[in-house]
Amino acid sequence: MRLGLRLALLLALVGVLPLSGLALAASGAARSWLVSSSVEFQVQTTEMLASVIGRQLMDTERVLKMQMANFQLAAASPQAQQAFLITTYRLFPDLSAVFLSDRAGVDVVPPVFQSSSADVKVAGHAVVTAEHIAAVRALLPTPTGEDVIWGVPTAQTPTSPAFLCGTIVSPWGDGTRLGVEISLAAVASRIRTLARNDREVVLFSLQGDRLIAEGPRGLVDVDSFKPLLDTVSADVRYQRADGSGEVLGAISRVPGRDLAVAMATPVASLDAAATQIRLRTGYIAGVTLLAAMVFGVMLSRSITDPVQALRDASSRMEAGDLGSQVSLNRTDELGELATAFNRMARSLQQNQEDLGRKNAEIESFNVELQARVERRTAQLRATQASLVQSRQLAAVAELSAGLTHELNNPLAGVVGLLQVLRARSPNGDPLLDAAEREALRCKEIVGRLSRFTQAPPSASGEREQVDVHLLIGDVLVLMAGAIRERQLTVTHAVGSLLVQGEQAALGRALGQLIAAVRTLAPEGAAIDVHSADNDLVVRLAPVRASQDDWRAASLGFWAARQVFEEQGATVEEPVSGSSEAVWTVRFR
Repeated sequence: MRLGLRLALLLALVGVLPLSGLALAASGAARSWLVSSSVEFQVQTTEMLASVIGRQLMDTERVLKMQMANFQLAAASPQAQQAFLITTYRLFPDLSAVFLSDRAGVDVVPPVFQSSSADVKVAGHAVVTAEHIAAVRALLPTPTGEDVIWGVPTAQTPTSPAFLCGTIVSPWGDGTRLGVEISLAAVASRIRTLARNDREVVLFSLQGDRLIAEGPRGLVDVDSFKPLLDTVSADVRYQRADGSGEVLGAISRVPGRDLAVAMATPVASLDAAATQIRLRTGYIAGVTLLAAMVFGVMLSRSITDPVQALRDASSRMEAGDLGSQVSLNRTDELGELATAFNRMARSLQQNQEDLGRKNAEIESFNVELQARVERRTAQLRATQASLVQSRQLAAVAELSAGLTHELNNPLAGVVGLLQVLRARSPNGDPLLDAAEREALRCKEIVGRLSRFTQAPPSASGEREQVDVHLLIGDVLVLMAGAIRERQLTVTHAVGSLLVQGEQAALGRALGQLIAAVRTLAPEGAAIDVHSADNDLVVRLAPVRASQDDWRAASLGFWAARQVFEEQGATVEEPVSGSSEAVWTVRFR
């Protein structure tokens, strides 16, 4: 990406990102505040509405009980009883019908209500039909010993409001009953004023029946509010039954009644304010982005033009014009950079001339130095080959010495046994058996030694699969005499370690390695030989060798390492001075 574009984008990001972060934070805070405010409003509103409904019903019940206590209706005339009903009916606008009956529930006077055929209408009272009066009479609760009994509320319909039926028993003990139908039209009006397009308000019974519902249907899920019916007021959050979103709701019990008021608002409607903040912030961010891009382009041009001039001068310098100059009339940092570039160009041009003179001298010296290096390299290679060969011969000589030491005792035993055999009897079978065992032992030793007397790698060069543990076993047998002289303990964990190489060369290398290790071993030391993965590990403990011993053994290690490297293996050697030393031969 070009520098100018990066600068413009950087300015745009510096201007837009903080604004975007502020917008997100503001919208989130606004949404949280709206949610908490909505919950608080719903709880307070439902509490207020439930309190108003409860107080209205309680006042009506109290006055009706006073009415029944003020008149001994059983002893009154029918005209007085009828006047009592009419007075009671006119006293409460919420009453749709009133009934006066005896102990058996039979009307003592006709009920009072307002029909559609009435000549004079009573203001505030609902108009009902004779069929409705018959239905209400059937809903009037029968007294069970209480002075006031309320029946099950009836839900509103398109043609009639919700109503509540009750029976007030006369306190005079004459069995007279006052039946009333209380219209909940005023309650429905209050609920209607609280409902909105995004808010539903419902009055329902504790049995779950929706009596009055205003607002969009489906927001108030009565089943979600049922667990909260035992509380005075509470808020709840749930998903709509149709899965269209989350809803915030609140519920409050109507004091003294088996009624509850619930209110619910979709959470999505509360996001409108947050969305408006985001939209306005997006507009401001767009304007800011455009301004930042314009100023970014202007700023980038003031920087990139001098940089491009320096780039062009650098290209000319790369093409060979080391004295290329930049003309930049500025007093800021870029002007200082151009001045420094011009000084550098002049210095480079001068240095080029000096280097041209010195290169000729260096080239002549290099030719002579190369000849000297080649001669010295040839000498070192010849010396290296001579050292390797001499150490290999020394290893063979040491193995031969071990073989001579091992053969002396068996041969002496054979001679002694044969002398005894001749002195005693020609049929000495046990002695002949012993002589045969000793002879076989000599044959085994000679056979092991034969593996190390094959042609050197330069003569054969053939590679085969070699068992390293078999070779190390041969080496330990052939060097047993030298090992016993130092009173060393050798532990050989036989395993399976098959590698590709020349058997004779690997045998000589292993012999050279063990011989060098023996040089560093004090009397009574222990040598442990085992394999780990594809490696051969030789451990010596303890090591109490002097620096001279290490120097004496180092040539043997070097010769063994050279042969191992020819066979595709490497040797990791320990550092001198430790109480324990480990040599690891890694076969590739």
